[in-house]
Amino acid sequence: MMKYNKKLIIISISTISILLVLYLGIGYVIASQAIAAKPGCGLWSGNTPSNWSPNDDWSSFEPWPSAQERIRIRRDFDITPYQIPEYEEVSFHPRNEPNITLKGWYIEVDPLAPVVIQTHGMPTNGKCKPEMLLMQGYLTEGGINSLSFDLRNYGESDVVGDYFAVGQIEYNDLLGAYDWLVSDKSYRSGQIGMSAFSAGGGAAIAFAEEPGITALWLDSAVLDFPLVVRNELKRLGYPSIFSQAAITVGGWLVGVKLDERSPMEAADSANDRPVFLTHGKKDPRVSIVHSQRFEQRIINNKGNVTAWYVDNRAHVDAIWGESIAYKKKLIDFFSHSLSFK
Repeated sequence: MMKYNKKLIIISISTISILLVLYLGIGYVIASQAIAAKPGCGLWSGNTPSNWSPNDDWSSFEPWPSAQERIRIRRDFDITPYQIPEYEEVSFHPRNEPNITLKGWYIEVDPLAPVVIQTHGMPTNGKCKPEMLLMQGYLTEGGINSLSFDLRNYGESDVVGDYFAVGQIEYNDLLGAYDWLVSDKSYRSGQIGMSAFSAGGGAAIAFAEEPGITALWLDSAVLDFPLVVRNELKRLGYPSIFSQAAITVGGWLVGVKLDERSPMEAADSANDRPVFLTHGKKDPRVSIVHSQRFEQRIINNKGNVTAWYVDNRAHVDAIWGESIAYKKKLIDFFSHSLSFK
């Protein structure tokens, strides 16, 4: 009997070990696909504020609903007014990480005006991405200064790893941008805002960390990491049971727990600092639930939040398809939220 029990224990331990290895192995496959960094800026690498195009290979639009409409609003957009002839190429370091160099474009239209730090998403992405340049054009037309830059491992910034840490590390890049504006351009608290697209929602962590960032604009942002993992699993064809494996293994890959900090912290610490949320109601890439949960949490904390949920628009579509309304809301928000020098 003892031999039988011992054999049963060995079989049970072996079975559990095999299942655990398989579970974590699938977690690795998922995580390595979902958070792989894409250095450089792909087909947009030639874009600059003075000479850029909205063109894409359009293949990434095809799996999603309304693909042709999403392509049309970008391809047919008149970008002529948003080519900015004068801009400054700048470099700085993440906060407390002097060995990493980040590259950006600073546009100053009025030395007394406030400034907005722009944050891009993933996978292939950077300051060169068309929606980043279009927003910079909107801000410039509205008389607001701007700083767009490449997060580490993207665009022209230093490549220091193979993975995107979904804001857990990159928020220091944003704080470095803030520090540079204070030290090199003489901005002060009350004059610096921040915007973010999609996976750039980690900007909310920087907003929570730095009270000198006075206003935050979030477009189609990832704000609830466990939720986006579940969404990504569905998109990649995996059952949701593997979500924790992906989070755990992803943390091992980047060297920090992927759920250690949450963008939701910004909803708890915003206080009276204004936040603007915009999200397409038909976004299949980042669920509108991210913005809705964030909005409700700010409301529960008696914070200052405005939400614009856009009918019949998908992921980061409103900036193109509702350009007049988008530009007005963007300029009005930062003009009223930030102070002049």
